Amino acid sequence: MNKGVLCISWDTELLWGRRDLNWQKFVSRVRKEREIIKNILTILKKYEIPTTWAVVGKMWQKGDPDWYGPDIVKMIKNTAGQEIGSHSYSHELFDQIDTQTAKIEAQNPFKLKSFVFPKNKVGYLKILKKNGFTTFRGPDKSEYELLLPRVPLVYKPFIDNGLVNIPGSMYLVSGRGLRKFIPAGLRWLKVKMGIDGAILEQKVFHIWAHPIDLVNDTEKIMANLERICEYASQKRGNKILKIQTMGEIASESDL
Repeated sequence: MNKGVLCISWDTELLWGRRDLNWQKFVSRVRKEREIIKNILTILKKYEIPTTWAVVGKMWQKGDPDWYGPDIVKMIKNTAGQEIGSHSYSHELFDQIDTQTAKIEAQNPFKLKSFVFPKNKVGYLKILKKNGFTTFRGPDKSEYELLLPRVPLVYKPFIDNGLVNIPGSMYLVSGRGLRKFIPAGLRWLKVKMGIDGAILEQKVFHIWAHPIDLVNDTEKIMANLERICEYASQKRGNKILKIQTMGEIASESDL
């Protein structure tokens, strides 16, 4: 790896991501997700930013649009540079299931390469490898550290049970609840520090988020996303940064 790398992944789940909670209270937010995803894709297309969309498998099916989203999958597939990965079949937590359930959750009929674990609970990596996956997003130690004054972590990908582990570096937190009081520029500042750190150390800075995270305080967070994409595009133009999907990073790995 002779340049810094920016990687962005999206945990795309509709109500499947809330199935273990009181999901009814999330319905109104989930119903705004399609417009959010459309707007995200518009920004990514404008700046030619490839990203990975980890989609819950059941969303590929037809059904109640609060749970199922083949139209969302189509939107992503029709946007140049976007990778579709897996966020498991039905969002079971991999630290709470048996081997047989893990085999179901890791099924891979569309021959996807990248996997993001529900709630970042890693497990059954050998089953993922047997199902054709080549890479996964490792846990992000900084998930709740947005307000801390440290530089976000950057990593070199490494092999874990035969898969390329690309750990998360920074969760682009939502604007829900008390987070709406996060200053407008703080998310941007942390991301800039992470991109600059990746360039300096020639490592990967891996941002991740859920589309539903942009439902609250949308204008401010979407503006931050555009600023991030513009900055990354400039650094790529200066030939000191690559912007890649998880699958692209894994395919180029010389580990």
